[in-house]
Amino acid sequence: MNKSILWFLPAVLVALGIFLLSTFLAFPIQVEGVGHLDKIEHSLAYFVLIVSFLLAYKKAGMLTRKKSYWLLLIACFYGMLLELVQYLFFSYRFFEWLDAGANVAGVFIGFMIFKLFDRG
Repeated sequence: MNKSILWFLPAVLVALGIFLLSTFLAFPIQVEGVGHLDKIEHSLAYFVLIVSFLLAYKKAGMLTRKKSYWLLLIACFYGMLLELVQYLFFSYRFFEWLDAGANVAGVFIGFMIFKLFDRG
């Protein structure tokens, strides 16, 4: 087995975890006095998603400028798609534009921070 493939395991697990938490394992977290905490959770999840994939590609020696922008687009699409999946297939879940925006914001923040610290 190619050892560089192992770098992708955390990224795939993050993507799977986001899918499961967005669909089957969804549970609301309410903190009294704190509104929109879930938007921070969404942003953080997608921040970790994009950074983990960018890092995996970099460590595997496969990251190019073009691939990094494709990863950015795919991660944004994934965030939007999961919001749509919630609406279409889970009666107890809803499509929320603010959640989708938080997903995309997390992707962009993660992308920008990764690029800021990426020296190669």
